[in-house]
Amino acid sequence: MNLDLEAYYMEILSYFQTNTHIGIALGFVLFLLLLRKPKLFFTIALIVVVNVSILYVISYTASISEAQKTHLISKTSAQVSAY
Repeated sequence: MNLDLEAYYMEILSYFQTNTHIGIALGFVLFLLLLRKPKLFFTIALIVVVNVSILYVISYTASISEAQKTHLISKTSAQVSAY
């Protein structure tokens, strides 16, 4: 399992490029939230940053374990074919 964060980012970016009215409305709501309730805005921002960080760590550890698994399988198949 490999999470591709760049692919997620490109999906979100293409969605907002095709639906600019939604992007502008979301930006306006976030701006109003920043002005009127900054504590809530920064709480939401912190939650987003924590979620992205957790997804990055999961993706990184999954890619390392996938590489190790592939290496062990190739090593085992090389030993089996030697016999």
